[in-house]
Amino acid sequence: MTLVLASRWAAPEHRRRESLRAAHSQDAEALLDLTEYHLRLKSRRAGGVSPQTLRSYGVAIRDFLAFSGPPQQPRLSLQTLGTDDLERYVMATRQRERQDGHTGPGHSSGLTLGSVATYLYGVRALYRALVWAGARADNPALGVSAPRDPTPAHARKRALPPAQYRELLAAPDVQSDPAVRARDRALLVLGVTLGLRAQEIADLEVGEVQLALREVHVRRGKGGKARRIPVPGAAREALSEWLRQRSVLQVAGELRSDQTALIVSFHRGHYGERLSTAGLRSIVNGYFRRIGLPPDMYGVHTLRRTAGTRLYRATRDLHVVSDILGHASVTTSAIYAKLDAEVRLEALEAAERG
Repeated sequence: MTLVLASRWAAPEHRRRESLRAAHSQDAEALLDLTEYHLRLKSRRAGGVSPQTLRSYGVAIRDFLAFSGPPQQPRLSLQTLGTDDLERYVMATRQRERQDGHTGPGHSSGLTLGSVATYLYGVRALYRALVWAGARADNPALGVSAPRDPTPAHARKRALPPAQYRELLAAPDVQSDPAVRARDRALLVLGVTLGLRAQEIADLEVGEVQLALREVHVRRGKGGKARRIPVPGAAREALSEWLRQRSVLQVAGELRSDQTALIVSFHRGHYGERLSTAGLRSIVNGYFRRIGLPPDMYGVHTLRRTAGTRLYRATRDLHVVSDILGHASVTTSAIYAKLDAEVRLEALEAAERG
């Protein structure tokens, strides 16, 4: 879905008619298209809505439509349902979380409270779009509160301790193909050393890695913000080796000369294409399994949390952490002070000695 001037949502008279039709028939594709158009048009950052946000909201809206009923005979009408109905939806998603949260091996862990909140935010976005389009007079989701996890964020989200950080960076050595080995080490370095987000790694272009200047230029950061990240010695070596291997693949004709993505896929059927965030997650989780991390630490964002924690440990300066990670506020970076388990252990040991 792409925002274009010829969109069916551009003209007010067509917009209202189409949105009423989509809401009445619960046309998922049309409702997703309307929501994306509205998000891009009304974004506070001039259309800078991240692909991850769009994907998350798409999943949420489809889930909500499944809850409200089949399109042929919905239990709830999108045009008339109220706050009570949406509260029941949130309760239903939380019941899923409670039911599945303590199942045995091999079972789904269900929705986390964070996912339940994201689902609600997606529904809010849908109703904002419907109000804007004239299909609803009000947004019933505004009166529904998102659930909050009482567990502190630093207790739920952990970073790698120093020994496992080194073990992770050495993990690609198991790869027999030098190109795969170099690519995997480069993508790990971008996350666990330089602190890039998953989408930032996927979006990075070859020309944005400027090793002569010892920096990586992130042009498409969260919220459309750009930043330049200095590249230290070991990270520079890893990126340099991948760029060399990547050039070898291009000379051999295995990689298209017009492919500008830094990190590419080696998966059959997608060989040489830009690596997706799903592909990135699969690679990273594979290495996490290899070094023995528990499943609750899986996910590309663990790399970024580790980078933030290491930066704070090295500098004790949240302003530096905020600048390198591209946080909108230094307050956001404060969690990395709490994520540093080594600091807490040192404090407890010092107290014990006292």
